[in-house]
Amino acid sequence: MIATATVQFYDVVLFFHIASVVIGFGPTFAYAAYITMAQREGGQAFPMVGRTIVFWDRTVNTVAMTLVLLTGIYLTSDGPYGAGSFFVSWGFVAIVFLLGITHGYFIPKTKQAIELAERDVANPDGKLSPEFDALNSQIAKVGTLTGIVIILTIYVMTAKPFL
Repeated sequence: MIATATVQFYDVVLFFHIASVVIGFGPTFAYAAYITMAQREGGQAFPMVGRTIVFWDRTVNTVAMTLVLLTGIYLTSDGPYGAGSFFVSWGFVAIVFLLGITHGYFIPKTKQAIELAERDVANPDGKLSPEFDALNSQIAKVGTLTGIVIILTIYVMTAKPFL
């Protein structure tokens, strides 16, 4: 006799919740490598790398974060854990924080870095300026903090501490 699997709608929503995290946030962990390589090449590639990052954040990552939020709401309403659970509250705070920092900080600052890089590479020496380096360093620090929030959130969502 062949056993059949029972797939519940809740499980499908959970799949989309997890897939949205992977698809939306996965590439963001490579941003530092892309930026570093663009800088090693003299900064000529930074405007394109920056525009690609802005494009990803505005489109795919925003849609993915929205899906994380919406599927999280469904999972909370239909699942075994309520909004009072620590990991659920953490998740909601984290996704609102991530949406806010993406649109309120990363997109505007990356656009500013693109403008500086375009200006700098158009100069006769074609080198990135200390002004660009300072902004890029600031973005990297906030990016590290944001990455830590994402990793901690994955831990909290899987380990479910204080349950």
